Amino acid sequence: MHKFKRNSLFLALVTAIGSAGIAGTASAAVHLSDNGQGQVLIYPYYTTRAGNDTYLSVLNSTASSKALKVRFSEGKNGREVLSFNVYLSPYDIWTAAVVNTADGAKLVTADKSCTAPALPAGGKSFVNFAYSGAALEGIQPSGGDGATTLLDRTREGYFEIIEMGMITNTAINAAITHTSGVPANCAVVQAATMDMGPASTLVVGGQSARAFKATGGLSGTASLINVAGGTDYGYAPVVLEGFFPQAVENIWNPPGSIFPDLSFADLTSLVFYKGSVVSSSWNKGSDAVSALLMHDNIINEFVLDTATLSGTDWVITMPTKHYNVPVHNPSLTGSAPQLFSPFTSKFWGIGNVWGVGTCEVDFSLKNWNREGRHDSLLVFMGPLPGEFTSLCWETNVVTINHSQVLGSANEANISVPFEHGWVRMPFNSDNIPVVNGQTDGNGVVHSQAAHSLTSVNGDTYFGLPTVGFMVQDFINQNAAPGVLATYGGNFNHKYTARISRLPL
Repeated sequence: MHKFKRNSLFLALVTAIGSAGIAGTASAAVHLSDNGQGQVLIYPYYTTRAGNDTYLSVLNSTASSKALKVRFSEGKNGREVLSFNVYLSPYDIWTAAVVNTADGAKLVTADKSCTAPALPAGGKSFVNFAYSGAALEGIQPSGGDGATTLLDRTREGYFEIIEMGMITNTAINAAITHTSGVPANCAVVQAATMDMGPASTLVVGGQSARAFKATGGLSGTASLINVAGGTDYGYAPVVLEGFFPQAVENIWNPPGSIFPDLSFADLTSLVFYKGSVVSSSWNKGSDAVSALLMHDNIINEFVLDTATLSGTDWVITMPTKHYNVPVHNPSLTGSAPQLFSPFTSKFWGIGNVWGVGTCEVDFSLKNWNREGRHDSLLVFMGPLPGEFTSLCWETNVVTINHSQVLGSANEANISVPFEHGWVRMPFNSDNIPVVNGQTDGNGVVHSQAAHSLTSVNGDTYFGLPTVGFMVQDFINQNAAPGVLATYGGNFNHKYTARISRLPL
């Protein structure tokens, strides 16, 4: 690996991180927030399976009003199942929950903050239009992809909240601001004529309706709550700052639009790595986001104590996967859509056969028990006897020894010989043949695919872009009769990263 040249720019950025923090320079480039507040919130998991509901919040801690895009994506291929706009007045919080229905999931809320469109009193059901219909080859926002088209697929996935802009129009601010706990007039932002985009000519109350550049200050929480089971797995989202490109006034889009999304990010990423700040340039905004999330190892613990009937699941979500992995029906001849780094296979159906689906395969998993005893080799074991699989979906749940704590349908299993310990999961595959090659972040096409992503200015990030956490449950079998004795815990993944740079 090449050592970084610590020029004055890098040293200045390191100084900024050490004093005010990189989030204090929101205009620098897209980067991970260092204080849990920012412009984009990525929530790694929602679920309504196994008796769980998912409760969520987003907080505006600033004195400015915000226009937000909220998007829920199902877990198999990252297809949108619900999106809408939320308008937060200063210091406002919006809350909601994802709950189960007879055939899928829906969003419910008792919150009074303005949404566009207005959410029904009984909740808004998630939809399957983005993954139903005729299968379309390539990277598409909708169309069949070989996997199930049932609404059951909406029961788990992940979601993101993106600040589209800051609202300065006095009349709009007054309309969305709460009076006695209720906004004055949500109909103003719900009107079909509402346009806050950068080219808007709409005038409201004698002022332009255009929003201004996002200023951040958003934070949030999510909880996977199982009332009957007595567990609550709470977590904070991954937060991005400096998301807006400098030349963009705002990224407001109407409620029916699939935009903005993570591809709207600034084309420069900043990553703190081994005492230096790596500034990389990209052709796509989604690659800039990927760079922030690239890890060559995930590290976390597991607990499988027999006495407490404990189990462990890992959530691993790759929120930029659908920007880079095309749908490809392997039965078609003469059709080979191009694949993009750092992913090594194309998407089709269940993905349980080598070379089919979108599985990222690795057999070099290692685990240790709590006393440092090492087991040299682990493999992912599939849901059927003798069937091998891997991380085949955009949102994956890796269960340890079939614990099935979360009851996921996007599950892969790791079999371990120890009752408790830890696992290191590496992403280091390379030299994988792929038809039409793998296009890298700098536009170079490689004949073989690898878990790496190279920027326009020559920085190579190894691994895969992931977010997630581990959950554990415990049952106290010796509790007094009638006393609920189930407990749950949630812990973020730990990671290693590896970046190499061409000589400067």
